[in-house]
Amino acid sequence: GRLGDLGYIDPKYDIAVSTACSALDYLVTDTTSGAEKCVKFLRDRKLGRATFAILEKFKHLETQMKKPIKTPGNVPRLF
Repeated sequence: GRLGDLGYIDPKYDIAVSTACSALDYLVTDTTSGAEKCVKFLRDRKLGRATFAILEKFKHLETQMKKPIKTPGNVPRLF
């Protein structure tokens, strides 16, 4: 699905976040082969282009994501 559809943005910040974060339009797939199938689908139907966030390509970041971080106001991390 579309990255921007996988979370919630408070309406009062929606325009600012949507403007600053073009990655919200990326399509998320689990695997490279899933992204390749999507590309084929788009090409076969001449539907244009898309950018993909392929989750298996982010595996190397898992240890970093599990480390504690300091957030402004100690707001809890979203994931």
